[in-house]
Amino acid sequence: MKLVFLGEKKENIKYNFRETCFGIVYKNNEFYLTEKGKELSLIGGGVEEGESHLETLKREFIEESGLTITECSNFVTIDCFWYTKDKRNMESLANFYIVKVSDIIIEPTEKDSKLVKVSKEELISKLPLPYQKKAIELYLEKINKGII
Repeated sequence: MKLVFLGEKKENIKYNFRETCFGIVYKNNEFYLTEKGKELSLIGGGVEEGESHLETLKREFIEESGLTITECSNFVTIDCFWYTKDKRNMESLANFYIVKVSDIIIEPTEKDSKLVKVSKEELISKLPLPYQKKAIELYLEKINKGII
């Protein structure tokens, strides 16, 4: 998987670390996201201890969207150093996968989560996290070049 660095790791700063996995779902000219409260995100989340990336994705997709993964392929890993809204220095090691899902959608197991579909044109403006925006920019570059 390709590794991209985003942000700058500063000396003498302690970073909170979190490894995550997210799926990029582009189906019928729409991207599938999850909405929690008023915030949108690619579907995915934190890797739990002892869990593989595929296990993380499968669990998060059911929890957040009610979707079942049928295919999954590596896309990019982004090691991002950033400052959160709640004033924490973060290092997020975010693993992104291109995901295909079944047409059957069940109720997400996380009650505060819902599946949202957005167009390619509105996607970047809807994502608040810097590493998710970067992954989508890279994905759209490949679409525009006809690689995906």
